[in-house]
Amino acid sequence: MTERSASKALDARVVRAALKPLPKDAGKETRGRVLIVGGSLRYPGAILLAARAALRCGAGVVTIAAARSVVEAIAGEDPNVTLFPLAEAQAGVVSAAAAAQVSTVTSERTRVLLMGPGLAHAPGTDDFVIATLRNARSVATVIDADGLNALARTEAWREALPAKTILTPHDGEAARLAGGVVPSGAARVAFAERHAREWGTVVVLKGPVTVVTDGKKTYVHDQPNPTLGVGGSGDVLGGAIAALLARGLAPLAAAASGVWAHGRVGALLASETGESGALATEIADALPRALREIVEGR
Repeated sequence: MTERSASKALDARVVRAALKPLPKDAGKETRGRVLIVGGSLRYPGAILLAARAALRCGAGVVTIAAARSVVEAIAGEDPNVTLFPLAEAQAGVVSAAAAAQVSTVTSERTRVLLMGPGLAHAPGTDDFVIATLRNARSVATVIDADGLNALARTEAWREALPAKTILTPHDGEAARLAGGVVPSGAARVAFAERHAREWGTVVVLKGPVTVVTDGKKTYVHDQPNPTLGVGGSGDVLGGAIAALLARGLAPLAAAASGVWAHGRVGALLASETGESGALATEIADALPRALREIVEGR
């Protein structure tokens, strides 16, 4: 018999039940440290957007780990983040051996690892991703973008996943991970549920309708909004989920809350500027407004 999950609409009530106000004396360690690994000379903005979103969703400290040339290129762009340069195989391309460097950071109070924004693909990057994940077994992890693509190119990739992992693929990335086409409609929900169980992860299947599931419980966010259809929007979502995970939410709750907040920001910006013209930086900067609605709406 095929195992079926109970699904429900993802709305503010779901987030309100999960997201508790921060203690009055909460410091940066209470809010959690997020390490974002990714970036390339072609996509330097992705890690900055993810970092900005993580900070806007309340992470206490956000560190970007990227190839040395990438760190040099983005240094000074955002004084709110810390930077950790990694060894390069060539300019802008992280060396496979740099996984050992990352492990020194993940062992130093890092609560969440976000792997993949803007990493791009070059010889050695897949090995770097897999080795980094294997070294971070005890660290809650969000894998997005080129982190997902690296998994799809690796045999037995599930064996490398940390114990608490959230995968955030769009349909194309999900198809590569699953080795098959992502169906539409109700079958798309069942697809996400089935693979969440098979992979032992939370899956955020992104799209106009986004499915968030751990294979046992499922939330469906069915509020399409073209305002969010801009480059970097997915990086913002990854950073938001990572921050909420760092704040102590369980993986499914963090993923669902991040998706809701991201969608709510789309609605807020659409009401103010229309359905086109919003930038990914504006999406990130509006995240506190969405979260404030939850806290003040109790």
